[in-house]
Amino acid sequence: MRSSKIYLLIIIFFSLLNAEIGLTLISGFNHSNVFHQNQQMQEWSGDIKSLSFAIERKIGPLNTSIGRMNGGFINSQSDIDTTLNISYLNIETYYPINIGKMIFLGGVYIGQPISANESYSTGSSLKIKPEELNTDYGVLMGGSFGLNEKIGFRIIIHFGLVDLWKDPILRGSVTTILSGVNIYYNL
Repeated sequence: MRSSKIYLLIIIFFSLLNAEIGLTLISGFNHSNVFHQNQQMQEWSGDIKSLSFAIERKIGPLNTSIGRMNGGFINSQSDIDTTLNISYLNIETYYPINIGKMIFLGGVYIGQPISANESYSTGSSLKIKPEELNTDYGVLMGGSFGLNEKIGFRIIIHFGLVDLWKDPILRGSVTTILSGVNIYYNL
């Protein structure tokens, strides 16, 4: 709960401080998937669709954003379906390559869990402490198309790298692919 309040203060502070000097508001939908070769983890599938939003600013040659996004997983291989839904405070930085109205981008991200909820098809649920989950980090790539100077669309894919060298079962985490379709508005 405390990290949610800090997150809200950061968003409000950034929006008030920089409202007139080159900020971009981003909002859209995410879809989670799982990417892991461990046989036991293959039982999990990503079918969590959620809203996301961020505030972005150009810093030198890079664009950097801070925002909130959701990810999660559904396990429907057992008798009881289990859904794990995680909210992240997400920081991204990427290098844009402009070609006309198209922008291709590639960079890195880090996502700190701020809340998590595990729900079951029986109707019960369990709140998970964010401290019990790993920080997610990885690379991102995507593209944008500007309709005009202010508004455009963006498609972006995040590839989680947390578990390339850790055991996800022992660490309580999974490597993710999170794709998103967003609308952006330049202030």
